[in-house]
Parts: sequence; C-alpha cells; structure tokens
Amino acid sequence: MAVIGIDLGTTNSLAAVWKDEKVCLISDALGNFIVPSVVAVDMDENILVGYAAREEGILHPERCASNFKRFMGTTKIYRLAGREFTPEELSAIVLKKIKEIAEAFLNEEITEVIISVPAYFNNDQRYATKLAAELAGLYCERMINEPSAAALAARCECRKEEQSMLVFDFGGGTLDVSIVDCFENIVEITAIAGENHLGGADIDEAVALAFCVENEIDFSALTEKEKAELLLEAKRCKEAITFQEEAEMIFFLSGQQYSMILTTEKLLTASQALFRKMKQTVSRALKDAGLRSEDITKVLLAGGSSRMPAVKLFLERLFERELTNEGRPDFFIAEGIGIYTGIKERKEELQDILMTDVCPFSLGIRTAGASDEHDKMYMMIERNNILPCRVSEYFTTARDFQEIIRIEVYQGESYDPDKNLKIGELELEVPKAKKGKEGVQVTFTYNINGLLEVSVVNNSTKKQVKVEMVSGYHQLSKEQFAARKEQLEAMQYLSGEEEEHKTILALAERLFEETVGRTRQSIGILIEYYNCAWNSKSPIRIRQAGREVLQNLLAIEMQLKQFVFEPGMFEEQFEDGEDEK
Repeated sequence: MAVIGIDLGTTNSLAAVWKDEKVCLISDALGNFIVPSVVAVDMDENILVGYAAREEGILHPERCASNFKRFMGTTKIYRLAGREFTPEELSAIVLKKIKEIAEAFLNEEITEVIISVPAYFNNDQRYATKLAAELAGLYCERMINEPSAAALAARCECRKEEQSMLVFDFGGGTLDVSIVDCFENIVEITAIAGENHLGGADIDEAVALAFCVENEIDFSALTEKEKAELLLEAKRCKEAITFQEEAEMIFFLSGQQYSMILTTEKLLTASQALFRKMKQTVSRALKDAGLRSEDITKVLLAGGSSRMPAVKLFLERLFERELTNEGRPDFFIAEGIGIYTGIKERKEELQDILMTDVCPFSLGIRTAGASDEHDKMYMMIERNNILPCRVSEYFTTARDFQEIIRIEVYQGESYDPDKNLKIGELELEVPKAKKGKEGVQVTFTYNINGLLEVSVVNNSTKKQVKVEMVSGYHQLSKEQFAARKEQLEAMQYLSGEEEEHKTILALAERLFEETVGRTRQSIGILIEYYNCAWNSKSPIRIRQAGREVLQNLLAIEMQLKQFVFEPGMFEEQFEDGEDEK
C-alpha cells in the first residue's frame, strides 16, 4: 500500500506520490491534478466535492462551503441544506475524495497520508487536520509544514550550491514565510512567520470592494448569491492579469451592467493593507533568523496566489532585485510532500536527504508574576527552536500548604498568558508544605509534527501525569469519533463518473444561460453530444466525450470572462509543462 502526500489547501488541494524514482502528481480520470477544496449538497441531497461542488456553489451559495481550512480547530459550524458540518468534517470529505482519486490512479488501496499544513498553524489547527484524516479513514502519522515542503522540492532540483532561501508561500487562505539554509544534502528551516488569514481569497475581496467603490455599489446590501458572483468575477479578473496587462471586470446587477479595468498597479492599491501585512511577515522571519534582505540568495514563490504579478512586483521592490520564475508555484508544495513520501518509505535514491524544521510558536505555562494581580507567561520552548525538542523545568508551590499544582499550557508570544492560546492544563497533587518547599518537574516534548506532550512529576511522591495537548473541543471519545465517522460515511456520495458528469453539465448549462447566438448554439450541441455519450453507457466513449466537451467549455469561458485555465487542468496537453495561457 502506497503512502501519498496531500497538499490540503484553502482553495485547492493536490496529491502526489514518489514513484519510479521521481515525484508523480496524482490526477483524476479527466486529467485534473487539482481538487477544489469545496463541498456542496445538491438538490437530491448528494454530497458534491471539488469542481462539481464549486459549480453548485455559483448557483446555490447557501448549499456550498469553501475556505473552511481557515476555521480548522475552531467551533465554527457550516449549515448546508439543513445539515451541519464542522471544518474538520468538510476537510475529511475533501480528503476522502482525494483518497478515491489516488486509489483509482495508483490501482491500490491508500490507508496512510502525509499532509501539509501552514507553518503557522497552531496546536488546535494541527490536531484538527489529523482528526480530518482519521474521519476520512486515513492514518496520518506525519504532517509537514507547507513552505518546508516547497523548499524540499526546490532543493531536490538543484543540490549543488549552498543557498540561504526565503520561501514565500502564498496560498488561497494563508501566508507562510520561511528562511531555509540549504547545503549539500541538508535542508534546514531556521525561522518561520505567517498569517493564517491572509491569502488569495482576501485579494479577491479587496478587488470586489474596489469595484463596488468605483461603481458606487453597496457591497453589504448585496444578497449572498450576488456577493458570490461578484467575488467570482473578481477572482477571474485577478487571474486574467496574471497573463495580460489589464482585464475588464464586468458584473450585472438588477439588469444593469457595471465594469472596471483592473491592472497590477490597481490591484496593489486596492490590496495595500494586505501587502503591508506581507511585509511585516517577511520582516519578522528575517529578524528571527538574524538576517537582512541582502543575505537571502534566493526567493522561492510557492502557492497558487504567488503566481500574481502583483506579488512578484511587491517582493522585487522589497528585496530590490529582479526575481526569476522557477517551476510551478501551484505544485511546489505537493511535489515536496511527494518527495517526502519517498523519504518516509526509505527509498534508496532519497536516503541522503535530511530536512529539519522548527516550531512556529513559543510554548509556555502560566506562572505567578511579581504582583499577585497579574500572572505571566513562562516560556518553556521559544519559537524557531529545531524540532523535535524537549525541555524540562522545576516549579514550586506559590502558597503555604498548597495541595494541588495546576499547569496551564499556552501557545503564543505575549507576556500576558490570557492573550495567548490556551491549549490545555494538567493537575497533580503535592504534599502539604510551606510555600516553595514542594514542586513539580514539568517537561515539554514537542514533536516533528508540531504537536506537544506535557508531563508533570512530583519528586517527593513520584506521581506523574502526562497529556498530549489538545483543546477540549477536539478531545472526542471513541464513541463520539465513531459516531461522527459513521455519519459522514452514511451520506450520499456520487461516484467519480457521476460527479464528473454533473460538473460538466453544470458548467455547460451555466454558460448556456450566460451566452446568446452562435456561442449558445455551440454549447447546446456540446450538451447533446455529451448526453449521447453518457446514455451510451460506454466508459471509453464517456471519458473521451467528457474531455472534449470540458476543454471546449473552458475555452468558451476564457473568451467570455478573460478566464485563465487553472493549473492542473489538462496539463498533459502542454508538452513544455508550463502553465496554460
């Protein structure tokens, strides 16, 4: 049974595996490498995932959920067609879909995965990711930070020269910046910084708001469907200027047409608050690594949103140098995880590669301050310590005849523990004694996945408690976990062929509604051609017709909306392997 790597993204997800001494991206039957991280419930109560869900969401946004990765590890609930889902459950549905695609692609059962997570994911978010994998029926022993995976992919392409690399990983919902030292066969992460709520989706919203300001539209007064359509137009226009100097954004509201010309400079202006946050994140990573911008020998762009010329222009101005395009940023993370699957399986050709990582946040406990009114955060493990790491400290009682010592564990950088994330607590009885005469040995063990175990031992009684830190929300009993998993498995899922069929028809019908004249007639012919193939029940004929019709529909959409093909769709058609234009 193969181990696959999954780049579980905010906007899109990909999977890869180490096969035949190279990394191999996994595609579905239509040749798509990308699975949109979108889940929907259709009118027949079927669960839709990926492209089919995204098409459903355009017409029925109330039946669709996206960007749920941003809320992993929280108590947020999504309500779709009368059903409730947690972010972990929605992520599990996406993982389940990827598992099915991978099993069909590799023709073998998949039970174990390595999943990438934003480097700045906190303890709760990492546990939520692991829980999502378990709900999908997958064993996830190892998680890898996204920029670390990108750095590994880049280093494996060029192992000769020593480099001090800055990885700028800008995805659909998160930003991670890592400083990486590469020499010989070693990839060493020295510092990381990030923002878990800063990504391409925020750029889309900034463009949409700028459009509303220019056209005197009240964004807050729009319906949910109108907002979804406007954000989709903003996204398409943003993607269009990746390959052309300007693009026209057109939106129909109450029978009236509104428009705006978008350029890279205009996008920068509309998103200036977001780019200020990017600058702060880059500066923090450099400062923690003890480096200046001129010490960086290579800037590596990773994540789909880094393809925007605005991002490249911003970094060129920040580093005062021209940046060269390397590889395909959309695929860097997936390729890195694919390489790591080979390392985990101890493939001979990868045995000499060594990668180290660091902890993204400081970890500590609440202790009494100099004033009885204010507690303070005692840092046990500071951020950017190399993983895995283990630290032990001795703490004594704060009051006379104290019977219990409570250890409250926090993650964060503030002096005030209440401003940090509380990730758990432990209690241990101690013999009664004068203040400071009894105490406990507290040990923090932070593993390579960025998960923390805390043990507390009293030296007098030798009593000990040991807990793997996870917020109460994620502490599911075996019965609770089994019930949630059973609920997910009991839902109605379309087969892969049925979902592809629904995706193609939904796209065709939407474009048919948006067009007139000969274009509409052409789309009608494509619908009839595809329906005939589907009714034939011939798998070969259905697959061939599906590829042909989808390619033609995407070409029509590109002409209508200045739409740029998403990377990973029909990639095999382009011999040079470059992104479609």
